[in-house]
Amino acid sequence: MADLIVGLDSWIVQDGNYGDFVQATKVSFALEFCPVITLPGSGPHDRKAPSITHRFDSSYDIVAQVVHAHDDWWVLDAGLLMYCDGKPPDNARLGAWLGGLVFIGVDPFFYFESHAHLPGAPAMVYDWKIEKIEVETGPFIETKPKHFERDPEKRGWKEVARTDAWHDDGGYLLHCTRLDGPRLPKSRSHP
Repeated sequence: MADLIVGLDSWIVQDGNYGDFVQATKVSFALEFCPVITLPGSGPHDRKAPSITHRFDSSYDIVAQVVHAHDDWWVLDAGLLMYCDGKPPDNARLGAWLGGLVFIGVDPFFYFESHAHLPGAPAMVYDWKIEKIEVETGPFIETKPKHFERDPEKRGWKEVARTDAWHDDGGYLLHCTRLDGPRLPKSRSHP
């Protein structure tokens, strides 16, 4: 898999883990995934070949093998290595094949600051070229007292030349082409 649309929340840049991302530049980061739903048969999976199929935004149907499972994080190989922070589910045993819908995003800091430095941690930093950047444009609406979410009726994306995490109030989609990797982070503080 050479091309991927990766999610990026503004807070990741605001925390100082990365600078703003700029179109047509090279960047390095690991991939974090968050399970959205589990597909039928997700527990040994019938199809034992890694795959990533784009569905919408930065969400993908994946078939992947568990290649690392630790107490508080785990790694899947879906053709690209990606990790999930938190306790793995019971069916995420080393070597198991799983499938499901996942959100794929830029590693906020869990991998390059912590997980990568643990014994047996797989190399997961990839070099990417940012081909295109989109910012979410839908307005926020109050769904419960003091709880705001994007209006699902007015969701949209607008292409921008760079992120502006300190002024934009939403998320981004980074359209990336993989250049190299995986490798371990170059330093403890930044990939």
